[in-house]
Amino acid sequence: VVASLRVRCSAQAVEERRTVQDSQGRRETTVTRRRGDQAFITTTKEDGQSKDYQEEVVNMDDRELAQFAGTWPRQDELRTPNLSDPSSVLGSFFRRWFSSW
Repeated sequence: VVASLRVRCSAQAVEERRTVQDSQGRRETTVTRRRGDQAFITTTKEDGQSKDYQEEVVNMDDRELAQFAGTWPRQDELRTPNLSDPSSVLGSFFRRWFSSW
């Protein structure tokens, strides 16, 4: 299952979230925060027993990264979609489009 969300925060600032979950429950979530040619990308991989977290910084030094990070909501303020939740937007979408089949 794949869930994707794109939020435009301003004329140049965009946040994209992409979550992929397989049938064994392994999940990979990538959050890309981009403004102009600068980006901060985090990838979290979970398999039910462990969690791996990676960060990638594009076209920024440490000073620019601190300023860039301060303009976005904190990670703990954002919620990753629960793909197995029947009340999720994705679940609602599939029920709406395929309930008459």
